[in-house]
Amino acid sequence: MFSLCLNNRLKTDNKKIKIYKRNNNNKRKIFFQKTSFPASFIKYFLILLFTLITALFFNGCNAFNHQNGSLEGVVHVKKANSSTPVSGALISINGTTNTATTDQNGYFLLTEAPAGKRTVTIVKEGYSTLKLLNVFLEPNIVNKVYFGEPIILQPKEDTVLYNTAMEHLTQKEYQLALDALIDLRKNFPDSIWVDDAQYYIGNIYEINELYIMARDEYSLLLFYYPDSIWADDARMGIGNCYYYTGDYYNASVQFQLVIDKYPLSDLVPYAQYRVAWCYKRLNNNIEAIQSFQQVVTLYPQSIYAPPSQYFIGEIYYKLKNYEQAINAFHSTINNYPQAVWPGENRLIAPAAYFYTGYCYEEFEMWQEAIDAYQIIIDNYPNSTWEDGKSIAKDAQKRINDIKEKHLPPEEEVQAENPEI
Repeated sequence: MFSLCLNNRLKTDNKKIKIYKRNNNNKRKIFFQKTSFPASFIKYFLILLFTLITALFFNGCNAFNHQNGSLEGVVHVKKANSSTPVSGALISINGTTNTATTDQNGYFLLTEAPAGKRTVTIVKEGYSTLKLLNVFLEPNIVNKVYFGEPIILQPKEDTVLYNTAMEHLTQKEYQLALDALIDLRKNFPDSIWVDDAQYYIGNIYEINELYIMARDEYSLLLFYYPDSIWADDARMGIGNCYYYTGDYYNASVQFQLVIDKYPLSDLVPYAQYRVAWCYKRLNNNIEAIQSFQQVVTLYPQSIYAPPSQYFIGEIYYKLKNYEQAINAFHSTINNYPQAVWPGENRLIAPAAYFYTGYCYEEFEMWQEAIDAYQIIIDNYPNSTWEDGKSIAKDAQKRINDIKEKHLPPEEEVQAENPEI
């Protein structure tokens, strides 16, 4: 009996021991399961470590030393037998937010770029984007792309057409230029050059004195591309077309629209000058004087201020207001002694002196008239009128006429020798 109980006790104790061991072993398993790393985690960790080491190797360990370099180069576009600079191209390098833009010579300099192998991207509107791969930047120096040789951009097809048209236009090959521009407008309606093409189509017609066709083409630009950079030029062109066909009223309306709608345009002084000329053509003399005076007052540095001052004097002369005319001509001479007529090399001063002499003749101030004419002969012997005739010769004729008709012989002698 006792041995049976003992055996049962031992069995029970052994069972407890087994249960304890089993439970203890389970706890160890659970512990090791909780504290060990999954195989997938180790795999991804090794991949990440390998990638980091590779990146550091190819980039010269810039992640640690942060060394920078600079990059310079020249961007061109290929022409027939040469290449020409491209301005306004945007240069960027991967790994940096810095950018550079090419100047009028196509040159750029981009600084503070991380050293190592980089991708250089060149973007220019109208040209295919160019990516230069594996450009190596050494730290602390200015690196040259292609050892200073030009980087060649390839223009898109519409850009090729536009450039071709501009080359023909420069050579005054107007029909060839017109054909290329019409082709561009027809086949590339979404091109960045389409409004340029529309403007130059009108401009070519205007140059060739086809004013009605030019006016219509300019009007199409304003209708379809009102925000074009050529809008003010087109409006000015419409005014010119009216002016050259003798419709001075509508011309003045268009010129005034240039002033009102595009106040920051560099065409505004010219538009104001043309408004004055429209009034002059319409014989609205007071309005013409006021408009010319606007040019002188508002745009004194423009090339249209000197002739405006002169025409004020000419209109006063026409109105027989000789005193005001003399004042206006003297202002022209004193304020703009070296000024020339717009678009020409002829000086304005000789004409102002000549009409000053005319005014003095009207006052019968013979000596003052002779003095004004003599200045032309002495100082401007090669001066000419618009038609090419000599102002100096006309001045000499006026002197001879005064001496013959208005000065007695003794007065002639005294006029020639005022000290007597």
